[in-house]
Amino acid sequence: MMGPPPAGALPGRTDSVGRPLAPVMLAALPAPCLGDFITDRADDRLRDLLAFAMAIEAARPMEPDALRRQAEAELQAHAFRTLHNQAEAIRLDAARDQIARLHRGPGFLTILLANLLAIGLVLGAAYAIWLRPGLLPAGVF
Repeated sequence: MMGPPPAGALPGRTDSVGRPLAPVMLAALPAPCLGDFITDRADDRLRDLLAFAMAIEAARPMEPDALRRQAEAELQAHAFRTLHNQAEAIRLDAARDQIARLHRGPGFLTILLANLLAIGLVLGAAYAIWLRPGLLPAGVF
């Protein structure tokens, strides 16, 4: 049986054995300022906000320009994945539409009846030749 968790331990964090871990104390760093990341261009607002969020998440001082480049790369990768997924969905919809337009082939009963008719015609021709061997030209058999 396990004893009580150490003081200050979070209930969800455990090590590989299952013992609760004490909280990690981060060094007291100055928090990034949003004004350092926002540029004057309205087109770059999303990139700037993402760079600021990445700076907060990193919890260590980083250059705003480096974070902007990283945020731009992340946004481009996300845009590419989204575009690829939408193209795939459009392709699947087009394939479904094309399959829906195809004419249904003959069913089992139609194939069975066609084969029975073919067998009947062959047997009828063989019976006619057997009854009147003169129907065939000489030397065929």
